[in-house]
Amino acid sequence: MFGQITKEASLHKAIEVFNVARKNSPFYAEKYQALNSISSYEDWLQVPILSKDELFNNSYPKSTRMLTLELPLKEAIITSTGGSAGLARYTMLTYGEWGKFLERQADALRLIGINEEDVVANLFVAGSLWPSFVALHDNIRLIGATHLPISANIEFDKMLHYIMEFKPTVLLSLPTVFVILADMILQQNLKVDFVKLIGYAGEHMSEMIRNHLKKAFPGVRIESLAYTSADCGLIGYQCDECASSEYHLPTDFQFVEIYNFEEDRVCKPGETGEVLITNLERISQPIIRYRIGDVAQWTDKTCSCGDHNPVFIIEGRAGDDFKIGGAYISMDVVEKSFSEFVSTHGISANYQFELEDISDAKLNIVLKIESSDIEKSRQVTEKIKKNIETNINDIKVGEEMGLVILNVEFEKLGALPRSPITGKVKRLNDKRVKGDK
Repeated sequence: MFGQITKEASLHKAIEVFNVARKNSPFYAEKYQALNSISSYEDWLQVPILSKDELFNNSYPKSTRMLTLELPLKEAIITSTGGSAGLARYTMLTYGEWGKFLERQADALRLIGINEEDVVANLFVAGSLWPSFVALHDNIRLIGATHLPISANIEFDKMLHYIMEFKPTVLLSLPTVFVILADMILQQNLKVDFVKLIGYAGEHMSEMIRNHLKKAFPGVRIESLAYTSADCGLIGYQCDECASSEYHLPTDFQFVEIYNFEEDRVCKPGETGEVLITNLERISQPIIRYRIGDVAQWTDKTCSCGDHNPVFIIEGRAGDDFKIGGAYISMDVVEKSFSEFVSTHGISANYQFELEDISDAKLNIVLKIESSDIEKSRQVTEKIKKNIETNINDIKVGEEMGLVILNVEFEKLGALPRSPITGKVKRLNDKRVKGDK
């Protein structure tokens, strides 16, 4: 289903994109003016990295400097990133490029088991130029399945009503949306045994959330819709043998590097670094060595599914960790502090960890968790605090020194702030000045 080409062939296609960009894009012509011709991987490593700021400041309609085509635009679609990883930015694709993006995503959906016999509930956010909802409409059409375009723009009571009435076999959305639905289903003691597959995108799906969903949707399979971005399209797809964070690279569609910026070198298999992407099909506004902000590592295994495209592991977003004292702490450690109570005591899997400097050089830390029964949830407040102190010793030491104040608070379901476009809950809300992080 997905083609395979060698790394050399993929690099050759990337160099072709580079040459078109340098010739036809004012932005890239200036960015690459000091470079000689590129003919090898050693030459390629001299190509400057494309940053998020550069992409934001030079993308259409704010600027036309990255474009390689003539204006005015024709046969194009414009979408928005939504700003979940920074400032909102717009993405322009020709219809030909959009069609190639859609075909790859539809193939990825087929691989996780969606077929023409399924009834698929599209629960992504619609409107505001957000691409997921409209793209999935075409993905589902290409597969031939029945589409329920419910969206996440409506009240969750109404969303659940449609699900119970039409009994879809597949639900597609963000983990945040599924957590709220699971909270409601468990609270109302509903029987939802008709959903065979939950497909998610846009956020990491932790083991804690997976276990929570399986209690509300018995027997369900939970799969990633693929590793994608609005700017680059499909970056990774999963087969039946892939673990939850493992993806095959579509070598004929993306040229991907994993880079160690601290040591200024390409990562070897098993080493963690940041993902750099060069899309091999987007020519109207080329994306070349783009620092997308994700952390990953290559595996050196040959997948038992028979697909010889290389496998990599996504480990999260660069910058998702936070610093206390001299240590960097993973958000997974925060989740671990209350995961045993999720789906019990009314406790949801949606949360926010907030850090803020207050007077007298003190750090105020609040773990905010959504709950369907706040009074019942408060029964385990001290246990959760104890778990945080045990798992993050720097917090415990800070409390003992009078430098840290730690609290656990419970909010009503849906009360935590969400992106108005994507609907995501921001797990980490670090309000400290940047120099202190």
